[in-house]
Amino acid sequence: MIHEADDPTTDMLSMVAAASRLLHEEQPLVQRIHRLFGLLRLATRYRDGRLTCWLQSARPGATRQQIYSPESWAYPWDDRLTRSVALGGKTITKTIALGSQQPAEGLPIISAGYLGAPIFWGGRLWGILELRSDDQGRFTSRIIELIDSLKAQLAAAIAQEGSRGAQLPAPRFASETPPGLTLSPSLRQKIIALNEQLDLTIDLHELLGIILRRALEGSGAEAGAIALVDHEQRELVLQLYEGYEAERANAALTGMPRQRWHWDTGLAGQAVRMRRPLLVRDAGREPGLPNSLPFRAELAAPIIVHDRALAVLILHSRRANTFSEQVLAFIDALRERVARPLARATSYQSAYETSYHLGQVFSSLPIGLALLDLNGRVIRANPTWHQVWRLPDRLQRPSFYVGIDLVEHLLTRLADPFRLSEFCDLGQRTPDQVFETSLQLRQPYQELHILSVPTRDSQQQLTGRLWVVSDRTRERESERLKDEFIGIVSHELRTPLTSILGYTEILLNRRDLDEASQNEFLTTVSKEAERLEKLVKDLLDVSRLEAGVVKLNRWAVGLWQIIEELTMQLHTQLVQHKLLINVDPALPPVFADRDKVKQIIFNLLSNAIKYSPEKTEIQLTIRCVEATDLPPGHPVGQWMLITVRDQGIGIAPEDQARLFERFQRVDNSNTRQKSGVGLGLYITRLLVELHGGRIWVQSEVGKGSSFSFTLPLWTALRNELGTDENADGG
Repeated sequence: MIHEADDPTTDMLSMVAAASRLLHEEQPLVQRIHRLFGLLRLATRYRDGRLTCWLQSARPGATRQQIYSPESWAYPWDDRLTRSVALGGKTITKTIALGSQQPAEGLPIISAGYLGAPIFWGGRLWGILELRSDDQGRFTSRIIELIDSLKAQLAAAIAQEGSRGAQLPAPRFASETPPGLTLSPSLRQKIIALNEQLDLTIDLHELLGIILRRALEGSGAEAGAIALVDHEQRELVLQLYEGYEAERANAALTGMPRQRWHWDTGLAGQAVRMRRPLLVRDAGREPGLPNSLPFRAELAAPIIVHDRALAVLILHSRRANTFSEQVLAFIDALRERVARPLARATSYQSAYETSYHLGQVFSSLPIGLALLDLNGRVIRANPTWHQVWRLPDRLQRPSFYVGIDLVEHLLTRLADPFRLSEFCDLGQRTPDQVFETSLQLRQPYQELHILSVPTRDSQQQLTGRLWVVSDRTRERESERLKDEFIGIVSHELRTPLTSILGYTEILLNRRDLDEASQNEFLTTVSKEAERLEKLVKDLLDVSRLEAGVVKLNRWAVGLWQIIEELTMQLHTQLVQHKLLINVDPALPPVFADRDKVKQIIFNLLSNAIKYSPEKTEIQLTIRCVEATDLPPGHPVGQWMLITVRDQGIGIAPEDQARLFERFQRVDNSNTRQKSGVGLGLYITRLLVELHGGRIWVQSEVGKGSSFSFTLPLWTALRNELGTDENADGG
């Protein structure tokens, strides 16, 4: 091997002789120039090279042909330098800045060495030979002498190609070396065998697997990958890789999130941006690919369709000489052959994904959707469509007509059957108009809104209608509850305020009131103020609980002390009732927030007192139970069961289901006489569930009600929380 450091005259002569023999062989010009670049690398160790030549004429406007060295550099060539060399007429070397001309490509700005040699012979410019190096001192006077000695041979080779009337194949995209190499029989056979597979494959993932396997087989690379190009995000999306990790060899990434990396990083991204293959002999790690054994050579080859990169093929090898001229020619032929099948598969995949996503949206929407043909037959409907109409399985058939089958199914539930029939007829009589209507159904009550819009095909021809059906029952119920709540709150606020203002005015204006009357009036004002305070407190509690800002200060809490405090607190209210307490003296503690537990029991006892006739019994029972003794669906574990039982007015079964919702009050003559906005039991339920327990009611009209709830035992949770019995669980 010849090195610049040796510098003997015989070595220079040997190099010139070898180049002369090479340039006069009968191989295609591209192949001879590639081999010449290989010889020059031995002497100069340049980074990349380019030959610009004119086979017929170098006159202005003539078509130029360019041949690039097999080793490519990511930095684009500067054609202004090429013109400067052509006009100067002599070989030059200089230091140039790379990267500053293309800052958008994300390449760092570096200094490089440049050699430009015009190929003049016989008074005519035949071409320009250019070399670049990352070592600014690489191109010495001996290198210039070597290049000058080859100009005559290069001119002869270019002239010989031109005299044959030959024309290098036109590049398909900027900066591509024309494919002038002839494939070996074995590689040519691989391309031929690939044709049938490509024509029969439409699945994108399967096609990418075929491309990657054929590239690895034909190139001899030990590892490879293929990534699609996302031009909108300027990213590469890894699809397949082989050979990087033994446990994931031949693995498709179907079950994993797609690895993405920006195309400003890595050789593959540079190849995509420049739209030509890039080869380096000392490769780094490509972003997005798994860690692997060290590879020396990397080839990144974009697959181009209509001057746009669809994908990039990435090949790695541990041997620096793996990617020979024959391999590069094979990869180039492979890229050319798979370009159109890949474009076809990509378009099909895009259309399929769009259809699949739209299908998911169609099926998942909580609104009933149905596509009808021009005769009113349901072509396709989502699950919500069947649910909103409460259609049984026998009616979910292909030949279902809204104007016949739907009307018949809803006949007993429609308050105005002709309204739906007329709506169906309108869509058929004037198929290009938009219609909407509302329906009220009974047993059970529903309020539905229907929007009917025309549908068209790609040629804008009418194909039928789309029905959009939304169930607005809950919305109407929410509006009713809101109006009712506003009315109740207004009444609850106005009543105590009227009393407070009235009695206060009397106290201020009447100086002749005796002491007993004053005390009576002040007591009334105080009670009404307490009512206002409780109402405001309940509203604030609901707001904080629903916002999730209430935190429990959980301890090991004994219930006996809470019961004693509540008995004293409710003493005046219990004068007209009898409170029976049934509690085991050896009751274990619960893991709870003491103040919140007290609030829960206080709410239930207050309700029992409020809705029970005088002289009746109210019973408070507390005992330990297992989850198996509790209602179905209750969480497992050890629990404390607290029950408040009264002999009051009772609750009808239809009212029990919504009793623990906000603003809900049992609507009868007894409850209307009692004040309240229907928040007490709602707050109670939220507090119980915040502890992890459940609350429920058992009641019979006229015989009383039994409210029960559960709290977790401290002993069941102590092992999980450690030995600190005062640990905060909130």
